[in-house]
Order: sequence, then structure tokens, then C-alpha cells
Amino acid sequence: MKNALRHLPHLLPRIRKNGFLLMLDFDGILAPIVVHPERARMSARTRRLLAACARRGRVAVISGRALADVRSRVSLRRIWYAGNHGAEWAMGAARGQARPSRATAAQLRDAKRAFTELVQRYPGAVVEDKKITFSVHFRGLARTRIPRFKKDAVRLARAFIRLLDIAEGSEYIFNVRGRSGRTKGSAVHLARQAAPRRMVAIYVGDDTTDEDAFRALPHGITIRVGKRAKSSARFCIRNRSEVDSILAVLAAI
Repeated sequence: MKNALRHLPHLLPRIRKNGFLLMLDFDGILAPIVVHPERARMSARTRRLLAACARRGRVAVISGRALADVRSRVSLRRIWYAGNHGAEWAMGAARGQARPSRATAAQLRDAKRAFTELVQRYPGAVVEDKKITFSVHFRGLARTRIPRFKKDAVRLARAFIRLLDIAEGSEYIFNVRGRSGRTKGSAVHLARQAAPRRMVAIYVGDDTTDEDAFRALPHGITIRVGKRAKSSARFCIRNRSEVDSILAVLAAI
């Protein structure tokens, strides 16, 4: 992958000419990853830069968090949102929520109960209930217990593999959702339909679930935060602070 900051000057003429549709994940991109998900916050600088970008182009925050949760944490006007990995959305006039089938909903309930029982044996691990999906966070575990927890979690996931997608994310998290449900790639398609066609699509993410968004933009500017051996992103940056550098460039257009 090419370094996004190094190549951005070459991409700017096209962005200036056509405008931009900027799409970003929240955790690890707009806000630092924290042990307790409910404590995640954007810095004042990131908030100012994101607001400035929203005045110059279209901005959509596409998160694994529930829609109401991510919207309250960003809390800026002119921003579009998608939550639950694309299963909830509010983008222009497009608003809705994808409901899992009865069989998938039943599996989600059973899986949530099973993982809740698992984390009770591992102080520091927590289940984040997002109603139509859930996540299992284990950043708060003692480092010596993480390998054992991951083995137990993977073993437990096998019981639900037929209907559920249970994938390990980038930052000590397992995301659990319906296998046939919507993805962040679905949210990208919605945003593209709602925004002017000429706009240059830009997506910034760091999680496994962001790969769906990268694949949905084969001709867009896709930026992965942190290196990964295999990624569909065309560009990369090193860390979250460099996200602010990209925001600053776009805010100045």
C-alpha cells in the first residue's frame, strides 16, 4: 500500500475539481481506542477539523457502534451516519434499519448469552450489546489471559458459524452480526447514491469490517490506518494522529 499523506498532493487537483465524499470509521479513526468503549471521545481538534470538512464536502461516519451511539458521540450538523456495520443508516433522505431474520435473531440472542457467560470468567472483558449486533471487547484483559480468551472465544464461535459472522477486529474485539446482513460496504453504496456522482469517494478505516468498505470503492481513495499484510485499501497511514493530518488537508480545500 502507498502512503496516503505522501500521495495526497497528487490527488488534490481531482478532489478540488469535483469535491469529496469523505467516509470514516469512528473508533480508532476519529476517536482513540479505549479500554471501555463508552468512554471513547473525539478530541477538540478532530471535532473542529471534521466540522470544517463537512462544510467543504459530504462527510459520513460509518461505525460498528449503534447508530444512536455514534451520532451522539460525533454530534455535528451536516454529517451522515451509518451504525451497526451498515445495518442502520441516516444518509440524506435515506433512513432505515435492516432487521435480521427470525433464525438469525435467535442465533444472535443465543450467542450473546453464551459470550456473556464467557466474559464473566474473564474480568476485564465486556459484551457491548447493540441490539441487532454485538461486540466482545477484551482490551481490558490481563495480557497473559488474552491468548486463552481468544481460544475460548473462537471455540465458542464455531457453534454459531452457520448464521453468524464472528470476526476478530483490529483492536481486541470480536464483532458478531448476521452472516447475510448489511455491511459497511452497503453503507458506502448508500452514501454514493445520496451524494453527487462527481464527488471523489474517500474512505478511512482500520478494522476488519472496514475491508467491506474498501472493496466497495475499487476506484476510490481507500486508506487503511495501520499496516496489515492483506488489505483491499489502496493507501495507508501509520496511526490515528495522521487521520487529523488528512482532515486538515481536506478542511483547507
